[in-house]
Amino acid sequence: MRKVVLFGIGSTVTVDIEETCERIGIEIVAAIRNVDGPVYYSDLSRVHSVENMPEICKGLPVVIPLFTPGYRKAAVDHAQQCGLDQFANILDTTSVLPRSMLLGRGVYINAGCTLGGAGVFGDFTFINRSASIGHHACIKDFVSIGPGAVLAGLVTVGRGTMIGAGAVILPNVAIGENSVIAAGAVVTRPVPSNCMAAGNPAKILKNDIAGYRGASV
Repeated sequence: MRKVVLFGIGSTVTVDIEETCERIGIEIVAAIRNVDGPVYYSDLSRVHSVENMPEICKGLPVVIPLFTPGYRKAAVDHAQQCGLDQFANILDTTSVLPRSMLLGRGVYINAGCTLGGAGVFGDFTFINRSASIGHHACIKDFVSIGPGAVLAGLVTVGRGTMIGAGAVILPNVAIGENSVIAAGAVVTRPVPSNCMAAGNPAKILKNDIAGYRGASV
């Protein structure tokens, strides 16, 4: 059985990663609490602070169960500072995944997703439940795609951008870096970097949103 360590368990999405690991036969050896606040890992006997992290963790791949790109990037940096430098790809068996996709490291694909062929998914991308991503997608590092989002073919999403639940992005549309696409938005034209877009059709509501909800990486 493969073994992993969770690092950063302050998000409720942790439970989904637990479920995926159970389905694909991965044992979570330890869950590391890296910041003060509530924890969302079910087995409290395996929860440890950074200071009390078991030595075995340093030889195991790490999973970062955080959806917001900036928080995920901060946790990756923190994990590396703690001597954790291997990162696992966690791909739910209930998702339809093409043989032709290319994955970076630390990628998480949640349950019920459908990915088209020839997509490229950068380091630490997070694809949440039931998202549908078309062929020839180019998804850069630290992108987060919310539940039920639909990205048509040939869509590009820049580093650190967050796509909200149920958003729709039409074919050949490019989204810039560190932007936020609101839940339910229908994006018909390119969105620049560091912007928030919402509505149907989507319009730019805010510019220069660096750091918004931890989105900037």
